[in-house]
Amino acid sequence: MGPGLDDGYTEGSAKTPEWRTPPLWGLGLSTNSQGGQYFLLHDGRAKSIEEAILLHAGEGQQRKERFQQLSVQEKNSLIKFLQSL
Repeated sequence: MGPGLDDGYTEGSAKTPEWRTPPLWGLGLSTNSQGGQYFLLHDGRAKSIEEAILLHAGEGQQRKERFQQLSVQEKNSLIKFLQSL
């Protein structure tokens, strides 16, 4: 996740900056169970899919940079796809 998302909490044997991204199945339905809003990442701080992507660093840094290089249309298409899961 990188140091920016390290909240000092551990879970099991994971160290504080280590979190595993869960499968994204049902991502598009999550707002139905969260009052019409997104609460993403391990602590719910990201309020949109794009914000969740942009908050990543560490092992996710390269993917974040690739996302940032997409055109607006490509970003919208990717987010639309993720919302369909």
